[in-house]
Amino acid sequence: MNELPIAVGQSTESWLHANGFKHIVESRLIGGNARNHCYLLTSSNNNKLVAKLSASANEDVFEKEAYGLNLLASANAIRVPQVLHVSEQCLLMEYIQESQQSHNYWADLAVQLAKLHRVGQHFSSAGLETIPSGGSNTQFGLDHNNYCGDNVQINGWHDDGYEFFADQRLLFQARMAFDNGYLESPWVIHIESICERLTELIPNQPPSLIHGDLWPGNILVDDSGQPALIDPAAHYGWREADIAMTLLFGGLPHDFYQAYDEAWPMEQRWRSRVPLYNLYHLLNHLNIFGVSYLEQVQATIGRYA
Repeated sequence: MNELPIAVGQSTESWLHANGFKHIVESRLIGGNARNHCYLLTSSNNNKLVAKLSASANEDVFEKEAYGLNLLASANAIRVPQVLHVSEQCLLMEYIQESQQSHNYWADLAVQLAKLHRVGQHFSSAGLETIPSGGSNTQFGLDHNNYCGDNVQINGWHDDGYEFFADQRLLFQARMAFDNGYLESPWVIHIESICERLTELIPNQPPSLIHGDLWPGNILVDDSGQPALIDPAAHYGWREADIAMTLLFGGLPHDFYQAYDEAWPMEQRWRSRVPLYNLYHLLNHLNIFGVSYLEQVQATIGRYA
């Protein structure tokens, strides 16, 4: 086997050897950041897979990513890469070869996301089950923390979506930003005030299974021209928050939003709430990347304070 860029551990090497990747003829960097690097591995018989390698101190980062991918896959709503093998150092996944968008790509993405968002969860005597959202489902969150980008994303089950979004999204990030020296206390107090008024600012919504980090860079076009999602921060939250994330870095074509609204009509004035949902992601970016996001954070707080 050709050497990989970092040691991947015995279990990963054993999996590669047992699954046709004993001899890797090419290891090509296809993405990543300061902590994670994605490589396309090609075997001697031209099979391909993606290896995500980490230098992160978070030993469970790939375990949580694999869980999120499998959770989204279980909804049978939209394509995600199949998880092949996971260890502390490496996540091996199906390679989704990108191609040209199909004619109805944006409408298909919208319909598939609406189907995903209709999946909720509840506990029964048989364990955790997925059900259509709006049924007996009442809980927000997840049974463990995961990651959104390089930061821990706090979860835990909540019956109240407002409490969940306040405590485990906005306030957690705001206090982290204060501790990091990025956000002064008056801004944190403003966020606390906003959290006290969430029931006035956001309509009541059932929990939905959401991707959680739905910016355009995490939306692919597969080899048949259909949508596929990668890098989830999956949990049960507000579907409006997932759609809002698509608008944080420029947005998707109008056809997507029109088709989503036809598949599952959005609540009135949902666009007016987009900055509030995205305040979570801006705070997360502030905590990851530093003060380059401070002006956007302050401007968003100012809209609602």
